[in-house]
Amino acid sequence: MIRFEDNDGAEWRLDEDTPIGDRGGMGQVFAGLAADGTSVAIKKISLPRPTESKKRQRDREIEIVERLLRANRSGHDTSHLVLPHGYRFLDDDLLIVMPRAEKSLKAALVEEPFPTAAGVDVVRQVALGLQQLSRQSIVHRDLKPANVLKFGPVWKIADFGLSRDLSEATGTYTLAAYGTDPYTAPELWLNHPADAMSDLYALGVLAFEVFTGELPFKGPEDDFRRQHLQDAPPSLDGLSPKIARHVLRLLHKRPSERPQDARAVYDGLAPYALTPQQDSLVNAALGVEQRLMTRQTSASAAEADTERQDGLRRRALADLDEILADAHDDLREALPDVKIDEVARTVSLGDLVIAFETFEPLRLSTRDTADRAVLLGVVREHTRDERPQSGAVHAHLRYGPDADQRFGWTFTGPTPADVHQRALDAAAVLDLLRTAMESHAGRD
Repeated sequence: MIRFEDNDGAEWRLDEDTPIGDRGGMGQVFAGLAADGTSVAIKKISLPRPTESKKRQRDREIEIVERLLRANRSGHDTSHLVLPHGYRFLDDDLLIVMPRAEKSLKAALVEEPFPTAAGVDVVRQVALGLQQLSRQSIVHRDLKPANVLKFGPVWKIADFGLSRDLSEATGTYTLAAYGTDPYTAPELWLNHPADAMSDLYALGVLAFEVFTGELPFKGPEDDFRRQHLQDAPPSLDGLSPKIARHVLRLLHKRPSERPQDARAVYDGLAPYALTPQQDSLVNAALGVEQRLMTRQTSASAAEADTERQDGLRRRALADLDEILADAHDDLREALPDVKIDEVARTVSLGDLVIAFETFEPLRLSTRDTADRAVLLGVVREHTRDERPQSGAVHAHLRYGPDADQRFGWTFTGPTPADVHQRALDAAAVLDLLRTAMESHAGRD
């Protein structure tokens, strides 16, 4: 037994000889006891080689949990989320103390199939949990039966290690190697940021599994990407058209064709009787849904990719404008006579013009994934009498994912030998402007 105190001073005991469930990517859950003997579950997150990326991933779980705990203390409904009793860092290990659940949904699915009414209740309760996360602007990013736990009659969502706080202004994370393949939404296979729509897709996979006992897409590993992007799920024979239609809507390849939010799923699966006329209408609508699903092939996946790429481009330009705006405030204080064109992204002083230009990266083929840049650009200086494209380049810009799969702007020097990527921020912008001015002033 390992005895420790959590962040609030409560005492706990960890039994490393009694693991609970399967080991996750960085953690294992063990049995534990409170000071009064109450059974608890204690998640131990170990980092044998604690890289900065893994530390941030570990610490993100605490950040999300703290956010949810604050919401709970403020009176927000968190009844379908598993909130911890406390946590403690021991060297590079993180111990998170949680209430002990009866079982996971994964274990329940192994035991026996759910009757339809019970399955509807489970899916609606998980939808409530997603709704509660959404109200706090949080995306779970790894919803699956192993992360849904039973406490009496209540099913709750657990494990926020991969969750993302959407209120972070620059927190654009992609799935990368995170998440679990059978539950991963099509847009995430295209390396786009996770959002509430990707959680709804995972809910659709979970619902399919609850109602049929099987996954809609079974792999193997190398086939999951193609199946999620191109294949229609198997038909839901034996289910009422009403339930089958809601599950299929969750599994649409295009996020815009899924339900509006988790509340819509909860309301849509409410148990109420349909008249014969209503039942025939729902059955007809299911046929429309199935036809649309079968048409969503690789062409629709390509359209979805284009749609999301357009969104990333807009985000890239908005991020660049925000960085430049921060730099412009300091620039105006230092040089009141400087002229700034925020639309053209230029700075003018005398006859000197310094421009931040952007352009699309060259794609050699659809298989080319070496760079994954969303936008490229240059910082160029020229005089008013010169053609802009003839001016000297002072930096090369890039907007794309870094090693931690976080999107942002970086820059390198103007020469091919200078390949060191540095983060572009307001201070870097001011340095680039200064070097451009010095270069211009020193030119014969």
